[in-house]
Amino acid sequence: MAKLKCLRTRLDQMTDLTYALLRGALLLSSTMVLCALILTVSGGPAMAGLSAYKTAQELIALGAVTLLLATIASAIVEELMI
Repeated sequence: MAKLKCLRTRLDQMTDLTYALLRGALLLSSTMVLCALILTVSGGPAMAGLSAYKTAQELIALGAVTLLLATIASAIVEELMI
């Protein structure tokens, strides 16, 4: 529970730019994962089997990369703003 309070305090101390950056990256990443889920479940009319699976894998990987880059960018922005 103490970790959650520490996280909440850290989130309250963020600048508006950092918050917007992380929020946008989270939205983009979750959209990519949702699209990957849709591709995996439906397969799409033009995509068959393996290509749909590979596309879904890449979308999930890009979602993780997006979050990683946004975290690094937000840390840099926080350091430059101080």
